[in-house]
Amino acid sequence: MELNTYIVEGGVGKCAAFTAIIDKLTKKADQPIQVYTPYIQCFANNPNVKMAFEQTIPLEDKRIMSSSNIYYSEPYKSNFQFGEQHIIEAYSKLHDVEFETNMIPKMFTEQYKPIVDKWKTDNKIGEDYILVQFTGGQSSWIGGVQNTPYNNSNPGRIYPQYLAQSVINLIKLKYPKLTIIDCTLPNETRYEGAIKCELHWSCLHELLKDAKTFISIDSCLQHFSPSVKKRGTVIWGSTRWTQFGYTHNTNLHYHMGSKWNNNKFDANDPRNVLVEPEKVFSSFESLYNFPKEKEIACAKA
Repeated sequence: MELNTYIVEGGVGKCAAFTAIIDKLTKKADQPIQVYTPYIQCFANNPNVKMAFEQTIPLEDKRIMSSSNIYYSEPYKSNFQFGEQHIIEAYSKLHDVEFETNMIPKMFTEQYKPIVDKWKTDNKIGEDYILVQFTGGQSSWIGGVQNTPYNNSNPGRIYPQYLAQSVINLIKLKYPKLTIIDCTLPNETRYEGAIKCELHWSCLHELLKDAKTFISIDSCLQHFSPSVKKRGTVIWGSTRWTQFGYTHNTNLHYHMGSKWNNNKFDANDPRNVLVEPEKVFSSFESLYNFPKEKEIACAKA
């Protein structure tokens, strides 16, 4: 038996993706693991996580130093860069566990249900609602403050505001009673016809469980979706859905259809995020009206 501590950095999405390999890491060591991360909520209540340490805690903390091994997890500095591995596959290779496409994120957020239920009651949210996330990728709750100006360093992932508003307008025109909940940070763009959810991001996983569907860019909602088995529409820009996405979602990219064509992909092409609002609406409508079950797996080319 070995007590292993894994240093998992990056954003919420990467931390959520790492949870997909925890079961195998635990089986390999014959006991739960420890995690050292900026997003401990991704690992909270996981029965195979002994302790999650926030990264303000010194690495020399005796609870970490009591580990048999301390492993650093950074798939971005591995063969993942060749563009052929899914993020979960890259984590598997780094930590020597067998990768299977049905390995998906597993998060445990039942502790947030009372908070989410109260917010829904306070905002008169009924059963008919969807979640949207058209921007993302910014570190949240820095120093416990969220009122700083929005500054995203990866515009290739952001769905332009005028297109996002067009999608919302199309939905509200045909489904005026449907509640649209915007799951971006309080200091990010607001949209007419959508209710901003200002709960901590850790509550969004719980909120997604009862949503009819969702629309998202490559950000936390799409990484939460396999964990709660919720189908949605994902708008891709400068990242490959074959590396970050999942098969149960409808994955949209400006340059291609339902199949990934790597020859049409250029991460630096500013047109990447210009998926037509009508296509996004059509995908939303099919999932909203006909939410058929579909196999959940890592998207691979």
